[in-house]
Amino acid sequence: MGDDEDGIDWQRVGRVATEPDGSLHWGRVRSAVRGRGSREDADLTALVVLALLWTLLGPVLAAGFPAVVGLAPWQTGGLGAVVLLGLVAAVVDRLDEYKVTDDDVVIEELRARYAAGALSLDEFERRVERVVEDGPEAVDPSIGGDPDDGERDPVAILRERYARGEIGDDEYRRRLDVLGEDVPDRVSETS
Repeated sequence: MGDDEDGIDWQRVGRVATEPDGSLHWGRVRSAVRGRGSREDADLTALVVLALLWTLLGPVLAAGFPAVVGLAPWQTGGLGAVVLLGLVAAVVDRLDEYKVTDDDVVIEELRARYAAGALSLDEFERRVERVVEDGPEAVDPSIGGDPDDGERDPVAILRERYARGEIGDDEYRRRLDVLGEDVPDRVSETS
């Protein structure tokens, strides 16, 4: 498959929507549903939830209250499935257009690397500043080592490192503060 304007590049969608280990990259899928990719698209979260609920509950409602719903159970399920498939196609289209170098994606990757200890505070701040000033193409977020695990949520990475004893209370608090996160009450009470 190539860069066909009329079709979807399924290989690109696969690369964007998955982690290197083959698991689904939920952050990018969530961004595509919410419309925060390379384009400013509408948030589809409510529509996806409604279509999913209608697909699952519509046939039950149609069977229990046929006069109210006005459709047969198979029609309500089919209608929901068609709408849901249309929404999935819209999300796949967004993933096809999604630029992995968008500012928010690069900064989130830098946050994960900082949380994992792969970047120092100075290096983290320098790279974020370059992304803000010069754009996401100015920084390669992969330079500086890989986080130890496949987890990409910076706060989850920090929690795991704290739980393993890799970092102490002060370092945990400092890194959470740099990432703009609140320190949980139980950590502040233990010191």
